[in-house]
Amino acid sequence: MEPTTITFRTTEDVKKELDNIAQEENRTLSNLVETIILKWLEENNKKSSN
Repeated sequence: MEPTTITFRTTEDVKKELDNIAQEENRTLSNLVETIILKWLEENNKKSSN
């Protein structure tokens, strides 16, 4: 599947916190956000199937 772009607004505090986490985990901000979303989707799908 070809990548696509999603843009969203957040507060500077949230962005700084996400930037810090991404740096600690040696990953890009984009990769961190995608990982968070994928984990949430996985958990949400588990709840839906129960």
